[in-house]
Amino acid sequence: MTAPTEIRTAFPGLDLERITFDQAKGWRCPLCNKLLVADRLLGWFSAESGLLTDATELWACAEPCR
Repeated sequence: MTAPTEIRTAFPGLDLERITFDQAKGWRCPLCNKLLVADRLLGWFSAESGLLTDATELWACAEPCR
């Protein structure tokens, strides 16, 4: 894990308060929910409630799914 440079609280098309455990752990894409085989860093995120109350890295499909 790398140190957060900027903690984001929003991302287009993504409800940070509804992130699942698998998405927060980097096993599934938070945008399309597919299993991650090749990935890219979306950034560091936190939310007022849900699993992302602490700053967390979110990873998405390497090929943009959205």
